Amino acid sequence: MTTLIIVESPSKGKIIEEYLGSGYRVAASVGHIRDLPEAGMGVHAPDFKPEYVYTDKGKEVVARLKRLQAECTDGVILATDLDREGEAIAWHLKQVLGLKDERRITYNEVTPEALKKALANPRAIDLKAVAAQEARRVADRLIGYMVSPVIAEAMGDKTASTGRVQSVAVRLVDDREKEIAGHSSLKHYSAELTFGNWKASWDTKPLLEGQKHWTNKEFAELVAAVRSVKVMSCDDSETTSSPPAPFDTTTLQQAGSNTLGFDPQQTMAIAQKLYEQGAITYMRTDTTVLSDNALEEIFAYGKENGLPIVAKARTWKQADDAQAAHEAIRPSHIAVTTAGENENERKLYNLIWMRTVGCQLQDARFAVRVARLEATSTVDGKTVEFEGRGKKLIYKGWKELTPFDSSEDPEDEASLEGQDSDNPVPKLTTGDFLDADTGSVVETKTKAQPRYTEASLIKDMKRLGIGRPATYGAVMKTIVDDRNYVERFGKKKQLKMAFRGIRLMNVLRDNFQFLNYDFTKILEEQLEGIATGKANYKTLLGAVHKRLQTELTAFQVKVPVEFPCPKCARGLILNPAKNKKSSPWWGCSGYNPDESGCDYMAEDADGKPGKPSGPVLTEFACSGCGKPLIHRVKEGEGGWSFFGCSGHKEGCLLSFPDKSGEPDLTSPRKPKAKTEADS
Repeated sequence: MTTLIIVESPSKGKIIEEYLGSGYRVAASVGHIRDLPEAGMGVHAPDFKPEYVYTDKGKEVVARLKRLQAECTDGVILATDLDREGEAIAWHLKQVLGLKDERRITYNEVTPEALKKALANPRAIDLKAVAAQEARRVADRLIGYMVSPVIAEAMGDKTASTGRVQSVAVRLVDDREKEIAGHSSLKHYSAELTFGNWKASWDTKPLLEGQKHWTNKEFAELVAAVRSVKVMSCDDSETTSSPPAPFDTTTLQQAGSNTLGFDPQQTMAIAQKLYEQGAITYMRTDTTVLSDNALEEIFAYGKENGLPIVAKARTWKQADDAQAAHEAIRPSHIAVTTAGENENERKLYNLIWMRTVGCQLQDARFAVRVARLEATSTVDGKTVEFEGRGKKLIYKGWKELTPFDSSEDPEDEASLEGQDSDNPVPKLTTGDFLDADTGSVVETKTKAQPRYTEASLIKDMKRLGIGRPATYGAVMKTIVDDRNYVERFGKKKQLKMAFRGIRLMNVLRDNFQFLNYDFTKILEEQLEGIATGKANYKTLLGAVHKRLQTELTAFQVKVPVEFPCPKCARGLILNPAKNKKSSPWWGCSGYNPDESGCDYMAEDADGKPGKPSGPVLTEFACSGCGKPLIHRVKEGEGGWSFFGCSGHKEGCLLSFPDKSGEPDLTSPRKPKAKTEADS
């Protein structure tokens, strides 16, 4: 008796088959086997029931699975991934394999223990989770297929597209660019006194009177000239720094970018490999929860290796929309300190291992000393105060493993950490007088927020509830690499708007609700509602569809096409080059000469329509059928020039010699009829 277990990944399947041994065959679906059709919407109002077709590989995969199903007489177990996509794949497998006695298992890590527990607790497919996945897929299809063609025509860009998440991600970058462009830098001033090897800064707050910054440079120069000060107070205290939470999908992608230089999609691909190898838990998760078993392993490892483990396990507040039954991304076994089949896999595993163990270590502790000083004489009639602040690490705690939160930019954290660390303020006695060695004016300019990096963009997308973290890597690839709406630049690979993205935002902004930050967040909440049975599939999609219809109608009235066709006034669209030897070209959005559509074509001139190209109708009429003639010319050696009938598709094959740039209508020519010898 043999049981067939179906997973998503072939490599994971091999490991599971090794763990389970005889009695089991493990095969892979290799992701989705069915999806909406590439050509056509594939879904229609009012029921929005999807029309599924096999994916490119799906038909072949299903045929193989059916052969294995016939050989495995003890039934089929569906062991696809534990997120909504995995639940949907399990449902599709049930449909195509005709499974009546469905057995669905889930597991958070590919280990013998986890698999044994899962096999002992099979369940039915969660149809609510399937409906939530289906609603997301259909909503994305509605927005993409209804809006993209209209936007492409308005922009004159055949491959321009919109998406529920990708367009909002582009808007975030565009908004940041606009904020930077609109920022007016303001110079402001402070002063600093030096006493041997430590410094005290002028505290401008008591004199600001409601202003954010001190802008009087002359007064700052007077403050910098102060030499005699009195110690008003000198207080010692301690402060602590807690370790960051274990990784979820978002923070793992941020850490992969900031610490290892991986782009988000690369991080997720490497994490997928580690998961399939059984090295880490499932990498698509919204939670920072650690299982009791994982905590036991961390505590045991820490005590055995002399690490400063906390007395009571740390926990973190979970987001309201965190999908249940998931766990943080962590090593499958804490005692395994190195894993991965190549250098990049080992680097990411090490990052995950340190984060997991570090989160249960004690706080780092710092000694803080703050000295308040006052100038012994007023400055231009005003009392001037200074503050000397020093900070020293006295207990490393979690920083024994890593000095920074790897989800944040290490340079930014280092600058914050070091502001007070290099200022050894001595113990001072209240009432004492001190003489400064030197003084200097500190000039600063206000700065706009920095441009996004992929890591910081992901952080803001998560904060605003835009999309699901598991899709962020694909979104970055789409907007940067595939669509060229956004560009990377500089050593930090910051993001800035590409010309194509600017044009897209100019067309979309203020015209479509799905571009609003709240829309995507609310839609994600409604999808979660479908998954929990609190929201209705048809109601949600009906509202999306109706809104899009209304907005598209208003858009087509409000927004003219950027480049109208000279022949029919429809929009011209830029078509990409088919290969390296060809060039991009402009054609009418109604271009379809074979079906009596518009046949206007033009060369590309730096992103705008240039000279007409292709067949151009002349004012001369065919003497045979009356349709306009086309002047056909081939220059160079072996070239020719003649006038052919534009009605050749309807059967008129007449052509006329070129006589000084005009057709010689007195000398019509017909193609020679084929003979048997020609065949």
